[in-house]
Amino acid sequence: MWTVVYMSKDAEDIYALRQALKSIKVISFVKKSAEFFSLLVPSKEISLAHKKIIDMEI
Repeated sequence: MWTVVYMSKDAEDIYALRQALKSIKVISFVKKSAEFFSLLVPSKEISLAHKKIIDMEI
C-alpha cells in the first residue's frame, strides 16, 4: 500500500525530497492534485522516508 509522507504546493520541494529518497533507495512517486503535490512511498518505507524528511529539515 502507498502512503502520503509529504505534501507541498512547491514542486521543487517535492522533487528534491524524491531525489533524496532515491539516494537511500526508497521508492517513491509524486501525485499532483488541483493545488498540491503529494509524495508517496510504500508503507514499509515510511520510517526511512520520515527520517530523511527530518534530516533535510523541510
